[in-house]
Amino acid sequence: MASSSASPPADNNDDSKSLVRLGVGSFGAVYVINGGPVAYKQVHQPAQAPVLLAEYKTLNKIYEHCKPDSFFDLPRALAYNNPLLEHDVRPIVTSGVISIFPTATNAMDRVHALPLDIRSFIKNHFFLPSVREGPLLCRQYFGKVFPPRSAPPKFVNNENFPLDVHRYELLSSRLPALPRAQDVAAGMGEMLGIMHNLAGVDARDAEFVLGGDGAGGCTIFTIDFNQASQPIWHLVREWSKAVEDVGELVQAFFVNDPYYPRSRPDEPLYEAFEEAYLQQYDAEMMPVGLPFLRAIEQEQAARDERAKCVSVKTTELLP
Repeated sequence: MASSSASPPADNNDDSKSLVRLGVGSFGAVYVINGGPVAYKQVHQPAQAPVLLAEYKTLNKIYEHCKPDSFFDLPRALAYNNPLLEHDVRPIVTSGVISIFPTATNAMDRVHALPLDIRSFIKNHFFLPSVREGPLLCRQYFGKVFPPRSAPPKFVNNENFPLDVHRYELLSSRLPALPRAQDVAAGMGEMLGIMHNLAGVDARDAEFVLGGDGAGGCTIFTIDFNQASQPIWHLVREWSKAVEDVGELVQAFFVNDPYYPRSRPDEPLYEAFEEAYLQQYDAEMMPVGLPFLRAIEQEQAARDERAKCVSVKTTELLP
């Protein structure tokens, strides 16, 4: 079982004294040095190194297929270092910097926290007065609907606060520079198409978050291609890009957190998602992209029908 915090970096040079830990989870911890633009993700246990290396390779592969005008930003995979191995991957970050970490570590572009004014706006609208700070990042949960509340919830995550479409549109009314919800949904379709068709991965743990750009503005990122707190089947993995294996993509689509708009063909957000997704397929691969969309639409319809039946039965049981 992983420890609750990563081993501290080796105190052998000035860089280790200027580290700031941005976050910690069951898999590892994330640091920056001198508040710089590079983030370092260090695993808790040496045995987790292969998972981190797989994440590094996946991130690099997806980045290579993204276009300069892609809607979502994607952190670059800058370096990977495992001090227990003789030969490591250090394409950009110097070995003297990354080697201060005693277990396997990735270096990547930093995802900055939201600007303070946006964090304050979210805190004032969604958090209890006792909460002192707004969230660092916001997850784009366009496949979920949070019920309206007469009072803020008692428990909130002020690191990764979820935004459904209603919450996002309320925030964008305060910040007109934010893209429309429909454009965000299209961006999700574009990125999923890139991951499926161009990078050849199933995207089962991709996350879409709203963060800062480090200069007072906002950027929407695609991040985090592992899920160490879940069983190994939950890790992002390659797929055959054959139509008979589309079921793997459907399973990955629904096992992920509810980022994508629900696959209901008559809803505008899904229409934008669908159009952008198919734009990542050429004529040769379109026979793979279309069956995936039809399959998630069919699965969503089945889920909606089951939910409707449960609702009717519940109503019948009421006095």
